[in-house]
Amino acid sequence: MHSRVVVAIVAIVALFAAAAPVRAQYDDEQGGGTAVVIQNRKFKMAHEFTLEGGTLPLDAFVKGATLSGRYTLHFDDFSAWEIAGGTFSFNIDAGLKQQLIDRFGVQPQSFASLLLTVDSNYVMKPFYGKLALFNRTLIYAELFAVVGVTASFWSDDSWRPGPDIGVGARFFVTEWFSIRTDLRYAVVLGGVPLVDPNATIDGILLLAVGASFNVGY
Repeated sequence: MHSRVVVAIVAIVALFAAAAPVRAQYDDEQGGGTAVVIQNRKFKMAHEFTLEGGTLPLDAFVKGATLSGRYTLHFDDFSAWEIAGGTFSFNIDAGLKQQLIDRFGVQPQSFASLLLTVDSNYVMKPFYGKLALFNRTLIYAELFAVVGVTASFWSDDSWRPGPDIGVGARFFVTEWFSIRTDLRYAVVLGGVPLVDPNATIDGILLLAVGASFNVGY
């Protein structure tokens, strides 16, 4: 399941990287040629502060409800740096741990749960446009992709670092306020594979939605 998630996200990120600016063309009947129209963005981002709630659906032993906070510095319409992001997981026991302990004698230390992640990412924003809602209201939106590094802290007091990738969508409400959704996936390592026989490789999938506040635009 982890590999399928990674392949899907990588494919979306690759599509974003290969995308050219969207252009609307129309026939110029008088000049006998074509004209190209590119509309500038209505909303400009500068210093973005984000608060999101979400879930970690991959852990079968706990139900992870998350709270995330992020700060992003936007350089221009295409590039940004998510300087710091953090996610705290409120883990609710699903009851599967105790069943495995009672029936199969599995050791409790085998059930380390994710508690916290901190990350930093490059943000690419190739798609921006507007949608008509019931032909009455225009909604301005953008799609973005992120790639960076994550450090995760687990209930067995271990820190596990690794790379992360993700995609998301933003819907502008005003110049200073927007709604955004994020899908992030990180591969974190507990030890060095092939060197440490007890090394672990874990996948972290985060689904989140929340609000962003734009300052200094």
